[in-house]
Amino acid sequence: MPQAGPSFFAADPYLEARRLLEPEALGITKTLQRPPLLSPGRSNKNQTTCAARIWGKIDVKILRKFAVILVTCLCVSLWGSASTVKAAYEPDFDVQAEAVYMVNLDTGEVIYEKNAHEKIYPASVTKLMTAIVALENIPDLETEITAKSYIYDEFAGLNVSTGDIRVGQTLTAEQLMYAMMLQSANEAASILADYVGDGSIAHFAEMMNEKAKELGCENTNFVNPHGLFNENHYTTAYDLYLIADYARQIPGFMDYVTTPVYDVGETPFHTYLRWITTNSMMMKSSTYYYEPIRGMKTGTLDESGKCFVSTATKDGYNYLLVVMGAPLKDADGNDYPSSVNKAFEVTKQLYEWAFDTFSIKTVLEEGKEVHDVPLKLCWGKDTLSLVSGSDFKALIPSNYDPSSVQGVAEVPNFVLAPIKKGDEVGRMKLMLSNQEIGTVPLIAAEDVQANALLSIWYTMQKIFNSLWFKYVVMFVVMLFVLAGAVRLIRRRNKQRTRKVRRTKTL
Repeated sequence: MPQAGPSFFAADPYLEARRLLEPEALGITKTLQRPPLLSPGRSNKNQTTCAARIWGKIDVKILRKFAVILVTCLCVSLWGSASTVKAAYEPDFDVQAEAVYMVNLDTGEVIYEKNAHEKIYPASVTKLMTAIVALENIPDLETEITAKSYIYDEFAGLNVSTGDIRVGQTLTAEQLMYAMMLQSANEAASILADYVGDGSIAHFAEMMNEKAKELGCENTNFVNPHGLFNENHYTTAYDLYLIADYARQIPGFMDYVTTPVYDVGETPFHTYLRWITTNSMMMKSSTYYYEPIRGMKTGTLDESGKCFVSTATKDGYNYLLVVMGAPLKDADGNDYPSSVNKAFEVTKQLYEWAFDTFSIKTVLEEGKEVHDVPLKLCWGKDTLSLVSGSDFKALIPSNYDPSSVQGVAEVPNFVLAPIKKGDEVGRMKLMLSNQEIGTVPLIAAEDVQANALLSIWYTMQKIFNSLWFKYVVMFVVMLFVLAGAVRLIRRRNKQRTRKVRRTKTL
């Protein structure tokens, strides 16, 4: 397998290239040429010296600028060729959504993304974060909570999703969770937020933002618990993936989002109260029914389009998919009928594409010899064999043979004995269609002992070539020169003293 061009273990290429481009390294003197004309009234010698100094400075500046420009280009080309992007495949159909993020949950690989880091309005998908904060701050979900009248003020005159929860009605926190996550009841979200926020929905929104930052969401800001439009209420498809992936791991959360129907029964305000999921892909009676779907949350606003965050499982493969901003209108600008949900259509397209296209395959087995590296200080052996330190399995297109995956070794220029079997020497990047799909450690395949004489000789070479040794030598030489100079001065002084004495005697 090929060795990486710019290795992480190599010396700094910028400094090395700059050193090589210094005038002295290129064999160019500082005075490349003298000016052809000399000013009258000055000696040729003085003018030549002055000109040489001026042109020497100019030439050095030009060379240094040239060096910096050339080195910059060299570094860009080197690191540009070495950088990789996480595998992101393109489906063979047009994905009709503003933003998408799809991840295989078994491997963590990003299968497809579109505008994943652009800000979008999340609509009722917001309730994923509302559920997280509520579940983590209500220890007992049997706690009874009463709907307060002021909670309904912001919904007055608006056509919003509701669970028909009345002012003064008392429900358990768990019932409110079902109302919010199944029927997307906005009042249920606000009732939970008011309870957890100690009477302040604004404080609850702050808690949502704190949790978002904790999860690594860098482009998210919440101002309410339900998702009704506000310019300052936004997120991204990638951040929603982080939120949904965290939420699904909370005990009990998936029960709320995978239940199609929840019956409350008779209440003081209802003869019979039932909540039905807005996720038609889980309803067998719906034309959008798709068996692999496992939750999670829908959302719709004029400013957001159709949105849907979901998970799906089939044949042992698990995916999480965020679809945001599916169109509400057709190509002619006409509204789709209320029965049409383009987010569901895109979701099914992407899941079927993923399930039909990808499978997990063993790309590299542990212990397989894949590379070697130059070896020093070992008598009679000049290379060390390297083997993979672990198995590597990857989700790749089913029609790809694992042998089509290429390895790029990142190892030092050489290694020094002694080395123990299993010592990590470097890493190998695994590439598929010029995309990095993962890395594995490269470890020594055997024990290697160092030769004593070679080790001593290598140590002496390092000492002799070290900068401090050169300084010591220079210092010693200077001491000898200084001592010689002192002796010479003393000798001359003695000779002068003798001459003076002879003169006085005469």
